[in-house]
Amino acid sequence: MSVFFRLCSYLRPYRLFFSLALTLVAAISAMELLKPWPIKLAVDQVIGKQPLEIWGLHLSFGDWPVESQVMGVIGLLLFTHLGTGFVQLLNNYITIRMGQDMVQDFRCELFDHLQSQSLLFHQKRPTGDIIYRLMGDTYAVQSLFMNGVFSSLTSVVLLVGMFFILLGLDVELTLYSLAVVPILLLFISKVSKRIGSLSMESYNRESLLYSTVEQIFSSISLVQAFAREEDERHRFVAQSKSSFDSKLSLYSLQTVYGWLVNGLTAAGTGLVLYIGVQHVLDGALSTGELLVFLSYLASLYTPINNLSTTVANIRAAMSQAKRVLDILDADESVQEIPDAQDLVVKKGEVRYEDVSFEYEPGQPILEDVSFACPGGSMIALVGQTGAGKTSMISLLLRFFDPTQGRILVDGQDLRQVSLKSLRETISVVLQDTQLFPMTVKENIAYGRKSATLEEVVAAAKLANAHEFIVKLPEAYNTILGEKGANLSGGQRQRLSIARAILKNAPILVLDEPTSALDAETEALIMEGLERLIKGRTTFVIAHRLSMMKRAHTILVVKDHHVVESGTFEQLMAKGGEFARLHAIQQTGKADATPETEGSPA
Repeated sequence: MSVFFRLCSYLRPYRLFFSLALTLVAAISAMELLKPWPIKLAVDQVIGKQPLEIWGLHLSFGDWPVESQVMGVIGLLLFTHLGTGFVQLLNNYITIRMGQDMVQDFRCELFDHLQSQSLLFHQKRPTGDIIYRLMGDTYAVQSLFMNGVFSSLTSVVLLVGMFFILLGLDVELTLYSLAVVPILLLFISKVSKRIGSLSMESYNRESLLYSTVEQIFSSISLVQAFAREEDERHRFVAQSKSSFDSKLSLYSLQTVYGWLVNGLTAAGTGLVLYIGVQHVLDGALSTGELLVFLSYLASLYTPINNLSTTVANIRAAMSQAKRVLDILDADESVQEIPDAQDLVVKKGEVRYEDVSFEYEPGQPILEDVSFACPGGSMIALVGQTGAGKTSMISLLLRFFDPTQGRILVDGQDLRQVSLKSLRETISVVLQDTQLFPMTVKENIAYGRKSATLEEVVAAAKLANAHEFIVKLPEAYNTILGEKGANLSGGQRQRLSIARAILKNAPILVLDEPTSALDAETEALIMEGLERLIKGRTTFVIAHRLSMMKRAHTILVVKDHHVVESGTFEQLMAKGGEFARLHAIQQTGKADATPETEGSPA
């Protein structure tokens, strides 16, 4: 019920449409209740010359000719059916439109929530699972109200109306017709729980299948390079079969469920038919009234049957909705204080004060890290893989918050400033360049979408990217492939540098921007980086000698601590950890020592 009431909150903006839909539900039910009466008029009044009597009312065609009476019955028949269809059409449009708007609201809330979560949150969850919850499970709110609430209300209104009409026709027969209802309700309550659990299992397996597909095709070059296509096919087939098996179990239960419900309603109809014929023979009921009664009985069991299906739909929708709400309730975001001020950068000084960080309790990544980076200077972070270099940069961007200690920019604690203003003051050039399947111009202007074409071109020229861009089929309007697949690594990197130049942020982060590039391409990129770095506070995660020598200060990170700091020359002269790492890089030997490398070049 807590899930249901939370989903009801998405109805609030559409209260007027919801009220109108309820009114139309009442109108549809009234029209449905009129449908059997033309049959009674034709049988009892037109053929049998008996006036219509119900609840003390006596209605008659009087002296109308037979042809006019028949046409009157046909007119009433057309009115009830066409009128019901028209009101149903109007109701469907309103409810579907309302349901889609609710899905949009639900989906946008989930999307915003996902964007606000930390990197750790996304690292823990498969991308395919998140996509399925966002694009598939959010339809639960529409299914719940359109196939659940409105369908239930329609069925209930019809049941109540039919019950009173049937009582007016024959009390005894009405009680016999309801004999199977308690059995149906008990059956519905038992089976619907099983349907709910099977629905949840089906959605989880389908979500896992999405994750498997996403993992395979996001790494398709690796799959093909290692000739693992057949293995991945087996993995996909196994996950797909598991998903289909769970769906088959669900559909089989629903089919058996429907078959048994139909069997119970058929038994009830048979009982009523047997007793009804006796009442007609005894003169307690007319032939037309028996036909009306049987017609209503079929309609009576239909909403009961619909209710059983609706309960199953509600169970399934609640299972889906719970998967979305689980994500909304899993708050691992970096919190922004209510009165956060915009970050104001004047000098660009960055200071870490006793900063410690851990992803999981008891598993430290950084411990007691303290240093200062004067405005406009460059700091290089050096250390083995997993030492904590990237985590230090992630803390500066507030992808995570320190477990203890604080980080200051021009004396302002990053926890006290707005996330938007913080990230607007930092440009990032990553080793694995992130490009989107949109135009070259849009990719360069991603950090500053208001930039003009002239400004984009100027940034591209500074990054040494203009020359290759103008050779593309549509120059700056060329749409790039997924992740820039139609560009070389060096070209993608130069676009990333152009993007950082155009953003013109006072703080710059470089994550090994020249890794795995040939000497000529590296030279082009270094020219662009020299222009980008000038006058900016720069953090660089470096392995290459060319980047280390440019740094004003090198921080050596080892075993979660900053173990050395100084200039390139100072650290080489010291002969410590940095000199050891440098010797390994120069010789390619894991056991190299500073003595092996000799005096620094």
